[in-house]
Amino acid sequence: MIVCVCHGVRCTAVRAAIGGGAHTVDAVGSSCGAGTDCGACRGMIEDMIDEALEEQSATRVDARGRTHLALSVSSA
Repeated sequence: MIVCVCHGVRCTAVRAAIGGGAHTVDAVGSSCGAGTDCGACRGMIEDMIDEALEEQSATRVDARGRTHLALSVSSA
């Protein structure tokens, strides 16, 4: 799927930028060009960043390479 129509940037390129450490919309733009022209895709890029960071915080790998899911408990 194309995220940025102006530059023809696909979601795979945006995800790769995020995975490479681009954790702001401007950083994604610097990495792959998405969100640097009209700005219509900036909200979608922000959502993709939020989703990726949530996934990263929910899963961690210990020193032995074992994956653990972090459970968040909220009190209402």
